[in-house]
Parts: sequence; C-alpha cells; structure tokens
Amino acid sequence: MSILPIEQVPWGVARWPTSSWGQKLAHLALVVLTVFALLVPMPGVAQAGDEEKPRVLPQLLREASERPDHSFRVIVTRRGHDTSADDHISSKGYKKIKEVAGQAFVAEVKGKDISDLGKHKAVTWITIDAPMVNTGAIDTTRLATLYGQTINATQLWSTSSSLNVTGEGIGIAILDTGVNETLSDFKGTGGIKRVVKQVLFNSNTTNVNDGHGHGTHIAGIIAGNSWLSTSSTVHGKYIGVAPNANLISVKVSDDQGMSYISDVINAIGWVVNNRQTYNIRVMNLSLISSVAESYLTSMLDAAVERAWFNGILVVVSAGNMGFDSMKYPPANDPFVITVGAADPMGTTVASDDTVAPWSSYGTSQDGVAKPDIVAPGRYIVSTLASGGSTLAKTYPDRIVDGSYIRMSGTSMAAPVVAGLAALAFQAHPEWTNDQVKWLLSQAATHLGSADPATGTFTLLPGQGAGETNAAAVVTFAGTPEFANQGLTISSQLVGPGGATTYDGSTVNSSTSSWSTSSWSTSSWSTSSWSTSSWSTSSWSTSSWSTANYSTSSWTSVFDED
Repeated sequence: MSILPIEQVPWGVARWPTSSWGQKLAHLALVVLTVFALLVPMPGVAQAGDEEKPRVLPQLLREASERPDHSFRVIVTRRGHDTSADDHISSKGYKKIKEVAGQAFVAEVKGKDISDLGKHKAVTWITIDAPMVNTGAIDTTRLATLYGQTINATQLWSTSSSLNVTGEGIGIAILDTGVNETLSDFKGTGGIKRVVKQVLFNSNTTNVNDGHGHGTHIAGIIAGNSWLSTSSTVHGKYIGVAPNANLISVKVSDDQGMSYISDVINAIGWVVNNRQTYNIRVMNLSLISSVAESYLTSMLDAAVERAWFNGILVVVSAGNMGFDSMKYPPANDPFVITVGAADPMGTTVASDDTVAPWSSYGTSQDGVAKPDIVAPGRYIVSTLASGGSTLAKTYPDRIVDGSYIRMSGTSMAAPVVAGLAALAFQAHPEWTNDQVKWLLSQAATHLGSADPATGTFTLLPGQGAGETNAAAVVTFAGTPEFANQGLTISSQLVGPGGATTYDGSTVNSSTSSWSTSSWSTSSWSTSSWSTSSWSTSSWSTSSWSTANYSTSSWTSVFDED
C-alpha cells in the first residue's frame, strides 16, 4: 500500500499536455479507461465450508494463476483464533510479515499456492496487501487561500461570535506521512505544542517526522495557524479550519510516500484504542487503496467502520479519478464521510463554486453513491514540512512565502471537513458522529446554476449533498438526526449480539448495544461467510501486480487549468 500524492497514480500516467482541453480530456479518458480495468463488480462471498472455491479476491486469484512463480504480498484473514493457516504458511517456507488487527496476518506467497491457501479450513478471506494512494496533488498555478471563508468557518472564530469555536480541546488523528510538529503554525497559547502525539506504523522507516510533506500540508488545512509564525509577513495569511484543535500524527507512510493497507489497518486500531486518551473525535484519511474491493469484504473498510462504531467521525478523501471511480476502500464505505473537491473559483462565496473535474464520484460496486459532500480542494495553500521534503523538491514552483505550498486534490478537501467537524464537536460535545454526518449533508450548499426563464436549478454532478457549510452546521438550533441507520456492516465485523446491521441512534444511551463502550474491545468477526457462491464474471486482463510497488517511479498528473 503506498501513500502518495494522487498525481502519483499507480498506472504510469503521464503529465497533462499543455495544449488544448481536448487533449487533456483525451488524456483523462485514457487514465479512466486504464482505471476501469479494475472497476468491476465485487462478487458475493463464499460459504465458510466451501472447499471447492477458494476464498480469495478474484483479481488476486486470476493474477496468481497467470504468474505462479511471482511472490504476492497478501492479507490472510483467519477463522476465529485458528492459527493453522499460519503454520501452513511456515511449512511452505513462506515469510509471514506481521499481524493485522489481531484476526489476520500479512505474508508473501507465490501465486501457485494462493488458490490452495484460499481453501484452507482456517482461512476466511485472502486479499492483496495493496499499495495506498494518497489523494493529494493534482495541482495548478493559481493561488487561493479562501477555503475558510468559502465554507463560512472564519466567522465562527471571532470572540464577537456567540460561539467562538476554534476546535480547542478536540483531537484529530491524521493518518498520513507524518506532521512536522516543530512548525510554529502548530503551536498554541504560550508556545505549547498542539501536535500532542506522534506514532509510527510503517516498517520502512523508524522516523516519525514528515520527510514527504503531504501529512504536514493536511495538518495545516485542519489546524494550522500562521499568526504564531516567527515571520511577520505571513501572520494571519494561512489559517486552518480549526486553528486551536489538537493533532495526533499517525504516520503510515514513509518519506517516499509508500505504505500498505496493513499499515493503515493497524494504525486505525491504535487510534481506536487511544481515542479517549487524546479525545480523538475525528480521523482524517487523505488516501485510498490502489485496488478496488467491495466494502463488505475489505479489511480496510472494516477497520474504518470499527472506528466509526467507536464514536470516531471518519473523514476520507474521494480520490481524483473523475466519474465512476468510487470503487476503492475506504472511500467506498457507506459509513464514513467521503469528501470530493470543489473549486472555489477564486472567490469567498460558494455561489460560483464548481466541482473539480478530476474529483471522483459515482456508485460503488455495492451500490453506494459517493461522495457524501464536497469541500474546497483546489489551489489550497497550507504548511510546508520543510524545504528538503519530497513535495518541496518535486514542486518548487508551488512554494508560497517560503514556508507554505500550494496543492490541489480531494486530499485537500477532506481535512477541510475534518476541521469543520472539530468545530462542531467543540460547540456540541454531546453530538455523535452519526449526527454530525447527517447535519453535514443537510446543511450543505447545493452547487449548480439557475435558469431565470424556467426557475429551475440544475445541480452539478459529483457533489453529493453539496458543498459543506461550517456556520450552518455549528449554529444548527435543533437536534440533528442520525445518519447510517440500518446499513449492513462489513462481513469482517459482527456487531454486539451478532448484529449485522447498524443502529447507532441511541449511541449515547448507557443501555445501547452500539454504544462506544461496546466496541472498545471488539474483535474482528468470526462468523461464517455468506452462503452465496463466487461470481464467475471475467476480470480484466490488466495486470495490477506487475509493478514493484516499493521502488516504482510514479509519474505525475497535473491539472493545468
């Protein structure tokens, strides 16, 4: 799994041509067609005792049969606490790399043995431990620092406001490339650090600092505050949505931007276990898997659902692949808040905003429409980790005022919503994540155009419920309703009492089976898989495992509008 700026797409996409939009659209079509090779419906899940059909992600099974001597890095999910599959792996001489979420493990297995391993009595599911792609950097040359005003967040910070909310006391976990905690933008009153914890979940590095830059940029959008900068020239110019919130940096990617699904799953487990220690109400993931999979079988989707059931509001970037590309975990999960990118059009008002043309949208393989909402994600200036960071070296022309950098992507849109959620939780600590998700959609501003002649309003595609509106959310006078009620939970999880559908409407009740306490020590599901048989649909012959994910060179895609 690799966390990379989204322009570093794992299908070898070249930069945009600098000529006409027709050429750009033709190039985009090529990118989308390449991605479509992987976007096929997820088949049903197999019966636990079905020894005839291997319980393996179909893309992986096909690739394994075509490349029997190739070593595949896979996640093997156990049946209960049966470790005989672990012993089977060892007896074959294969390398077991690490544990995942206490119910699975990562191993390197040759293609010729994957089918038989998928039939093992102790195995419920095998999937590729795919590289992650961070959804961050389709960038352009136009400067914009208007996102706080566009979503009406700035009016909530003022001491003259009846609320005066800045996110103070709220913890936000950022799963990314790390955060440079030494920057003055992340200091609080009296110079106290607001990056209250740094942890590492990547075996390729021992350094918790951000040598890449993506995570620091995300952190600045959420909670940066340049009023505390030592340079008077930038005072007040670059302020995040929740400028007094606390940040928990959970580094899942190395300084080249590489990570795996298993890294992120284990990191999410840490966030769940430490949510009360750091008052983590929000978790931001500006990343997606590079391999499509149904949310019902994806361990990454199961991990974000477990965080949600523990009361954490999970914000995920949609991706930057345009129409019909919502097939990738965790953006395709129905529980999380999936955020697409709006273009503020260089103004402080939302009335002229559009949806960025590269922002992912559509219906998942499970019929879930995404994104849920959009937020400003184009031409966003935020904190630069350092002049020696990967982003600074790659995009020197996008460095602003020496210590900030301009980026675009749904990676930049997601933290806008994460910061907004911190404002909401400070103003209304009694609200649950389900209530805030419901309100984010209800209070959103519809993007589109009105026809004066007919009085009709045409909505722009890809916006979900619309563009987020901080003031409308935080100042909501009633009691928000609950989102996500009645949704089917991941097949990798089982709810309290064996429940397979979610009911979090009484989450604050001490008697609620879906209360946060019930999920604090919950384990992965040991229940049998569905009795439905595997689909026999033909998968694309496109090879997604041929690249060496740990060393491959990822080419850039830019929007040069």
